[in-house]
Amino acid sequence: MMFLLIQWAEKKDPEGIHVESFTRLKALKLLFLVSAVDATKDNEGLLDIFNNFYAMQHGPVESDIYNAMLLKSTKMYVFEGSTTTIKDPNLDIFNNVSDDLKYRIENSVNLLIAKNEQIIWCSPFELVNITHKWNSWREAINFAHVLDKKSEFMSVESIQNDSKLFS
Repeated sequence: MMFLLIQWAEKKDPEGIHVESFTRLKALKLLFLVSAVDATKDNEGLLDIFNNFYAMQHGPVESDIYNAMLLKSTKMYVFEGSTTTIKDPNLDIFNNVSDDLKYRIENSVNLLIAKNEQIIWCSPFELVNITHKWNSWREAINFAHVLDKKSEFMSVESIQNDSKLFS
C-alpha cells in the first residue's frame, strides 16, 4: 500500500513528495483511509486484512502495523521518528503480492484518489483532523476516556457503518 501511495504522489509531482515525507503518522492515517474507503455493511473493503484499529489520540491506528513499524519489521520501509526510508530500493515487494490482493489494494487507493485527489499532500496533522471527523474514532476514543484509557478498539463494523469523510 505504501508503495502505491508513494507512486501516486510521485506521479502527480515528481519533485515535490518523496518517501521521506511519509512519516509513520502520515502512513498510519493513510492506511486507515485506504482500508476503509469502500467498507460498507456489505463489504469489508480492506478491513478483513487491516482489522486491528484502535482509537488513539491522533486518530485510528492499526495496531499490528504500528508495532511492526516500531520494531522495524516491515519488509520494505523503516519508520524512525519523523523519517521514513526504503530498506532496499531494488526490492519490489508489490510484485510478491497475490493478484487478488494487489487488485484490491490498487482499487482502494484509486477510490481514495477519486474521493480526494489532494489528500496525498495533506500533512500528518491534517490527516489526523480528517480521521477525527469519523464517528467510529470519536465513539471509541470517548469510550476510552470514560474508562480512563489512552486507546480503545475500533470494530470493523463501526468503521463499515461510518460516514466516510476524506476532507
